[in-house]
Amino acid sequence: MKFIKKKKLYIWISLLFFILVIFYNFRFQIISNVLLTVGYEENIARRYSFHISEQPFYIIKKKIKKIFSQTKNKKDQLELSLSIKKGFSNYDSPNLEFKDGNYYLNIIKSSQTNEFNKTLEYSDIWKDKKPSKIWTTSMPDNSSDKTSKSLIVEAQPKICGKKLIYAKQDGSIGAINYQSGKIIWQKKYGNMISLKMRGFFCKYKEELDTHIILLPTATGVFCINSLDGSLLSKRCRNGRLGAFESRTSPQLINNVVYVATIHPPGIEAYNFLNGKLLWRTNLDGANPWNNFTIDEEKELIFVNMGSPFDWYILDNSKKYKYAGSLIALNLKNGKIVWQFQEHTKDSWNHDFVGQPILPSKKIKGKDAVITLSKSGSIYFLDRDSGLPIFPIKEEIMKIGNHKYKYKKSIKPKPLLNSNYYNYLGKDCKECDINSKIFGPFPPILKLERKFDGHDGGPQWPGAYIDELNNLLILTSSHNSIYNLYVDFIPSPFSPLPDNPLIKKCTSCHDSKGKAKGFKANDKVIIPSLFLTTKIYNFDSLKKYLKASNFHKELDYNDEDLKKAYKALHEYDTKLIKSNQYQYLPVARKIDITDKKIYTKSGFLGKISAISLTTGNLIWQIPAGTYKINDSETIVGSKTYGAISGDGNNEGVSFYTGSFDKKVYAINNTNGKYIWDSTLPASGSALPLIYNTPSERWIFIVATGGRIPNDQSDKIVAFRQKLTN
Repeated sequence: MKFIKKKKLYIWISLLFFILVIFYNFRFQIISNVLLTVGYEENIARRYSFHISEQPFYIIKKKIKKIFSQTKNKKDQLELSLSIKKGFSNYDSPNLEFKDGNYYLNIIKSSQTNEFNKTLEYSDIWKDKKPSKIWTTSMPDNSSDKTSKSLIVEAQPKICGKKLIYAKQDGSIGAINYQSGKIIWQKKYGNMISLKMRGFFCKYKEELDTHIILLPTATGVFCINSLDGSLLSKRCRNGRLGAFESRTSPQLINNVVYVATIHPPGIEAYNFLNGKLLWRTNLDGANPWNNFTIDEEKELIFVNMGSPFDWYILDNSKKYKYAGSLIALNLKNGKIVWQFQEHTKDSWNHDFVGQPILPSKKIKGKDAVITLSKSGSIYFLDRDSGLPIFPIKEEIMKIGNHKYKYKKSIKPKPLLNSNYYNYLGKDCKECDINSKIFGPFPPILKLERKFDGHDGGPQWPGAYIDELNNLLILTSSHNSIYNLYVDFIPSPFSPLPDNPLIKKCTSCHDSKGKAKGFKANDKVIIPSLFLTTKIYNFDSLKKYLKASNFHKELDYNDEDLKKAYKALHEYDTKLIKSNQYQYLPVARKIDITDKKIYTKSGFLGKISAISLTTGNLIWQIPAGTYKINDSETIVGSKTYGAISGDGNNEGVSFYTGSFDKKVYAINNTNGKYIWDSTLPASGSALPLIYNTPSERWIFIVATGGRIPNDQSDKIVAFRQKLTN
């Protein structure tokens, strides 16, 4: 009898063990199906299922952390901004200007160089073998959403099994006959549009006898057969990996798929055969928003990190931990090996950009990895340690009573210049030009600032190496200037105290604490009266009102001001104590359609060549042209496209992205242009160069989208004979 009972117990234990094994192996799908059954939307169900099945404590930890940190971060923002603002009362600097009730901080060293009258220099070395336009084809999709047809497509197309593959951030993907431009197949995966998508993966898999495509989308990575665009249902857990948005090209090495995700940010590794998650490293705060690079020999993944989600809000949170950094991770387990961070508090949105570059030759005896920052700095780092190979400078920047630690490259010198400020106003010749490249300073209460915007410097396409001439070739945008106004306002809006003098104030200031004046044609921004008593004591407020032109006609005496100050103090204290306030940033791009600005600013876009041996700038040329009206063209357009090599190591670059809607070829030996052709819109992705023994094909994604009347959904193909 006891034997029978034990046998039944063993059977039940075995059955339970079997059920647990089944659940463990299929837990993602089981949990996802349960969540779908109880009414969760598919994408949300997949994401929750991923957290529950793969990282059971992550989502709980995030929720708890958010509850406790939200209020603290809010207070940090306020306290830091107040301390910085108060520090300006003793900030002795020729760069700080108080004008019409606003502070202006200009830290720009202006140059008198006028580059406006220069022209593009051409060489005729391709006189008898210029490329010819062969076809122009739309990139269709299966979506009824009109917005998907007007996307700025930034993913470089790829030759995949003799087909040209394109992909959009809405999940649309298609195959084109690269010689004729005829569409072979088209598909759409996922039901969400990603903000950006910068690449996808294609590789021949011998055991499948086909090229496989790994497509990142807003809802995970899809594994696709390049023959017909169908899902690889016997790979990648029914053809789909993960649940989170990915904007960069996955990588497949030794049947392991590496994926970078955002929301939440991290790097993941999956078994390609069965879709099992091998490891995930969370990189909370900032995003791995550009294509990463793998060094198989050293077993390292190099990832450029962007800015925090709310980069413009300064606080003491850990959101800056990975921001503005190049990170090296172990390929086998995802552990961080080293991190190189440019600055410790990124409120500038100066990301690290482009795909990290691994030169084939040693630089100063070191295996190098090269990365770029929107600050204009270019860093050459030791792959093993993350230490600089070429010298950099580390400094502490003091603004008011606040300190910033930051780095900048010395060799090569940072790329950005600031002639623009000559036109806009203050000419600060005593200032360090390299200080300016770190953009706006920490959020300073009720301060209007001019700064080089987040789209200055090298952009997301990054750079490439010309092996023949041993050069780093890259594009950069310059003199993109914004006005930024920052403030704190009541939230929800709260009526100001019932006081006679305050009522006079509300003839200009809003009566519920709003900040006024944010329309395009508004020249004056009227700040909120909230926090007046936290910025000024009574004497300093009295002094400020007398000195300000805005308040000259305001009729009051000291007793009136004391009563108003007391009422505002109670108002401020109450709202702060109850956390009834929010941070308000408002940015306006300064209009650059005026020819006078161009004549002072110099080139708005440049192409540069840097020696990999010395780190010195070898040549620098304007990036294409831009027509500012019907009859006048300037050289050196802002640039949002990219530059690629010729594919045959001949020392030629192909560049697109200037606002003249052209593609160019450039001789890397001397920086002279050698060919150009007009596109339906400005180039928006890296040119793809595909060489056969007898001819070169040049494929350009031309979706424009950066300026008015510059938009299409086209890919354009050019062909060039390589032999006579």
